[in-house]
Amino acid sequence: MTETIMPGAEYIYPNVTEATQRGGLLERWRLAEPLGCRYIEIPADFIKNQTEVERTGQDIGSMLNRSSVELLYDRDTTLPGALRYLLHTEPAIPRRTPHGRQATASLRWRDPDWVAAFGDMLLEIEDVLGIPPEIIEIHPGDRKNTHADIIAGMHALIVTHWNAFGAEPLVLLEHHKDQGISTASQMRMFWATLNDLHPEIAGLAGIVLDPWHLHAAAKEEFPGSLGEVPPDALQAFHIHSDLRPPSVADSLPWPQVFETIGGVKTPRIKPVVYQKSRVPGAIAFCEEMLAAPRAVYAEPPA
Repeated sequence: MTETIMPGAEYIYPNVTEATQRGGLLERWRLAEPLGCRYIEIPADFIKNQTEVERTGQDIGSMLNRSSVELLYDRDTTLPGALRYLLHTEPAIPRRTPHGRQATASLRWRDPDWVAAFGDMLLEIEDVLGIPPEIIEIHPGDRKNTHADIIAGMHALIVTHWNAFGAEPLVLLEHHKDQGISTASQMRMFWATLNDLHPEIAGLAGIVLDPWHLHAAAKEEFPGSLGEVPPDALQAFHIHSDLRPPSVADSLPWPQVFETIGGVKTPRIKPVVYQKSRVPGAIAFCEEMLAAPRAVYAEPPA
């Protein structure tokens, strides 16, 4: 039975653990389509675990080369015309090496050669998958990357895809509580810098807001912080409670979050849960919150 999705909201089917680690497009599309999801999420991490080290001969945290891409991804022979996907790139989170140490991949937006190699890796993945992505999610990495560095990288990715496919993806920055862009004020400054340096990509770039990570950074200041995020930057939302399905019992004020989401013309929502059984409930929660009467968040009279 097909679920009914709220008009105006477009859902992204998350990268569930039951799907082949990287795999192809069709396996995920068959999970997503019955739920009415418009997009599927495809991971584009660097080498991330011992299994991939053994299969590819590459080290943890290294960019995939062409032969590794062909080993890890599947090429489906026929793809439905309605299939759209989001490429979720390297999140720069700590991973365990074969020697038991922790390693975190370095995102070097400040290095044009690195950015070019990163773009080439994405093109190799997309070539094997068979079609380019509609959306690419990137992460800020550490504080050595300035806002201008990241914006130059976003611009380069858009140009690279235009040159390769004649199509421009939407490139979204995902803030993270322990990376260089984590707070609402940093997001606001980032967006102001983008509009100053590359205003021509403002319609092709933006921020994917993760309320849980913003709440972790802002704590009791969250309500005001949410209001600081520039509305015209918001293109997508990650909805979860520390990677679990959200609930009205959470400390995070979901009604205020969905007030913000409801103000976006076509919000793209990814329920960040990794078990197939949890996706329908997470989508249903979002639908219920979007359908609820709008709360009013105003300062009390003096």
